[in-house]
Amino acid sequence: MTKTQQNKMETMDDRKETIQHYVSDMIATEKHIQEAVKRQIDDESVKEQPEARELVSQIAMVLQSHISQLEKHEEQLGGGGAGIKDAVTSTLGVMAGLYDKVRSKQVSRMLRDDYTALNLAAISYTMLHTTALGLNDRTTADVALRNLKDITPLVTQINQVIPQIVTRELLEDHPGLSMSSGQEAKRNTQEAWSADHIKQRA
Repeated sequence: MTKTQQNKMETMDDRKETIQHYVSDMIATEKHIQEAVKRQIDDESVKEQPEARELVSQIAMVLQSHISQLEKHEEQLGGGGAGIKDAVTSTLGVMAGLYDKVRSKQVSRMLRDDYTALNLAAISYTMLHTTALGLNDRTTADVALRNLKDITPLVTQINQVIPQIVTRELLEDHPGLSMSSGQEAKRNTQEAWSADHIKQRA
């Protein structure tokens, strides 16, 4: 084997190892989110709000599908439990704090934490997709993009249901309030996320 061939082999091995680590990190990230979401499904306060329970159940199913796909892909890459980077471990620790420190059973706070976690997963998939494209791994890039496209609608749905859920929770302590405030808040906040508004600010 020539020196050039040896260097090429080493470069390919380095690229493969980098991809394996990123895929392993994504598995760890989604598993951590899934554990918290599974607990929410069985929570009595979530069961009392059908749209919240349906959404949380949908999130759990998407996460499970992603984990299965990623574990299979990791095996194809020749990995399997490649390990979690310190940076990811630290981030997951912050997420655990978000989930575990909620003292109340408010559904809105649970969904807020899901929103935060899913956005972490979304940006991580964006980074994995970009990394895979840069390292010429089209298969991993496709997996990352497909999973990202599963997550973005879930984030949007949380945005849409949160105002009504917050309003219902307020009504428990303040019976005189009107539910119309939830609808108004939904209209206002959705406008903030609209393409037209973002384009004006860009």
